[in-house]
Amino acid sequence: MNFGTLVNIGGTGYRQFGKKVLVTQMRFSTLQAIFEVDQEVQRQLDPQRRLEIREYILHSIENEHGIYFSPFIFSSRNKINKSEKGWELEPGCKMYILDGMHRAAAFASAINYLNARKETAEEVGQLVEAETVQGYIDQLKNYPVAMQIFLDLNQQEERQLFTDLNTERKEAHVGLIMQFDQRDEYTDLTRKVAKQLESKIEIEQRLSRLTSYNSAVTSLVVMRRCLIALFEGLLTIKRGKPKFAYCEKSEVPDISKAFFDSWIDMFPKQMGNRNKFVSGLTGIQLALAKTVHQLVQTHSITYFEAINRLKILKKYCNWKHTDPLFAHLYDPASGKIKYYSSTTAIQKTSQEFLAIIEKERK
Repeated sequence: MNFGTLVNIGGTGYRQFGKKVLVTQMRFSTLQAIFEVDQEVQRQLDPQRRLEIREYILHSIENEHGIYFSPFIFSSRNKINKSEKGWELEPGCKMYILDGMHRAAAFASAINYLNARKETAEEVGQLVEAETVQGYIDQLKNYPVAMQIFLDLNQQEERQLFTDLNTERKEAHVGLIMQFDQRDEYTDLTRKVAKQLESKIEIEQRLSRLTSYNSAVTSLVVMRRCLIALFEGLLTIKRGKPKFAYCEKSEVPDISKAFFDSWIDMFPKQMGNRNKFVSGLTGIQLALAKTVHQLVQTHSITYFEAINRLKILKKYCNWKHTDPLFAHLYDPASGKIKYYSSTTAIQKTSQEFLAIIEKERK
């Protein structure tokens, strides 16, 4: 893919609304080398959106689920021409992405994350883990991306198409969904529990991502994820009806409130201070919910008993970034824990919590 190299592309050409379009499929590693983002056409990248998609990609590949995306849309600006072998992208030229920027960025981010995991595993001698992670990396690099390439759009037409695409299928903001969606049972449960807790814990009602400047302890979005982890053990996207396997449905509201009430007993008074304590971080909150689910599932105890056992952690943990309990996440350079929200990190943190609870119980 160096400058001067001709790129051959297989595919089928047709016309759509008077414009030439090429339909094709390409490995992500190949695609990554031949496209760019034109900031005059695209919006700014949303890091939170990239993270959400990356988490979906990592979970899917680690659990051997399929990764499903709609076709990416590009513009070649008259740089792809028909040839005897199919289609050719002129040497040194790029395509410009019109739809799929966050998905492409999430793929690249997932590969970078896995490369870092592989290096860490190699450095500590975990060669089997390193080999497994390399397998994940290879799968992502070879992922076949379905594409539509508009061959003869100018920049103004690209802006118009980008606007049309995002106007027609713009998703509702997740904060609005949490406030007004009446169809999802977990969302409805979250709102009701948050209402009961509003005098005890500061809860962000609209934003899903809380920065160090936000004083809220958690958000409606994170609370919903905690409830899914609490009752089903899931750390990824949940669709469909709730499944309350280890309690009666009538107990669910009281169990939910008891879980969040336990934070008041466990966490420091400044629990929302993310610069000082980890208690306000999404990954830690999800790990606690996962821990309760594991206790209920493994020991056949009630949710209330399991939630009560969380209080053991207060004896062994000060909830600061430097606490040895979070050594697997700690970054000496920044003096804080990092990469705490990935599925793997949450599961590891939950295992650390469980180890302490089990040790105390015995």
